[in-house]
Amino acid sequence: MKYIIYILLSFNLMTFTISAEETRQVDKHEHGVGELNIAVEGSTIEFEFMIPGADIVGFEYVAKNDEDIAKINQALKTFDDYTNIFTLPSNSLCELNGQKVALKEEDEHDEHEEHDEHEEHDEHEEHDEHAEHAEENHNEFYAKYSFECGNINAIKEVNFPYFATFTNSGELEVQFISNMGSTSFGVEGDKPLINTDGKI
Repeated sequence: MKYIIYILLSFNLMTFTISAEETRQVDKHEHGVGELNIAVEGSTIEFEFMIPGADIVGFEYVAKNDEDIAKINQALKTFDDYTNIFTLPSNSLCELNGQKVALKEEDEHDEHEEHDEHEEHDEHEEHDEHAEHAEENHNEFYAKYSFECGNINAIKEVNFPYFATFTNSGELEVQFISNMGSTSFGVEGDKPLINTDGKI
């Protein structure tokens, strides 16, 4: 996609985020709420998901034990098949030509390892704060899919089996941009589709 699309998308994401905070006070990692960017240019359509780990595997902390790691690996495998996440109309003749699936982890507690050297602190009051930091650690699932479509105007709606695949999920906040303009809206599990008629 052309560079301008990413510039416009970034700008719209900023304004969308501000608007969302003003209207709903949505926390960046609110459980049950993921983010989806959809960008259309010419015959190409891209989907970019950023979803808190709690929505996918039931936890946001960095996986340490074998059971949690297995859940992460299974989730990544599920994302590898985009039809587990969303589907496009067959008459749009869209073919997947690129994808990236990853887990982004942040372990803030690791930054506090140097405190082990401060044995002279008898009370170690800071360690109570460290426990709080550990709760702030999180993982986020990232998935991006790019399609080349033979009849992109046939995409009148996009369906999301995502909500049935990951039952902890509740909502996707969608930012949609094309040469027709940009818009933002939400899609929820009780009505898992978006209407794109007239937006492409």
